[in-house]
Amino acid sequence: MKHIGFYGGSSIVELGYPSDMIEFISILNKNVLDKEDGYLLEQLYLRYVHLKDLDKTQSLIKKLRVLLPKDVEERFLKYFDGIEYCIKSAKGFYEDWNVYKPVKIVVTDMPDFMGHRDRAVEEYDALSSGDIPFWLR
Repeated sequence: MKHIGFYGGSSIVELGYPSDMIEFISILNKNVLDKEDGYLLEQLYLRYVHLKDLDKTQSLIKKLRVLLPKDVEERFLKYFDGIEYCIKSAKGFYEDWNVYKPVKIVVTDMPDFMGHRDRAVEEYDALSSGDIPFWLR
């Protein structure tokens, strides 16, 4: 079974299996309070986090983390830490090189990771809400 994680900037964080990531995103979605937050989570789940949305996404993740019961937060601790790490890496890479390497969910197994890392953002942008994310294919 393939492994899934977060990627952003020059960092990749392997976290577990697709079913675990689906559960993590589902729990976050249950705590979303407005349309913009829902949009940000959909971007993360289906596509990637746009540069202009990095700070908002980082704030959302921190906000949702605090809202969850302690046992749920602890269960998904590495997911919260992983996305925060990749957001920081993406920001740093952009500041240092003026190149944005988007934060996204990817297959972390080699050689599949290379295809996910190198996939053009236009392919992600072409996905509609009903499509299956690349990391689940």
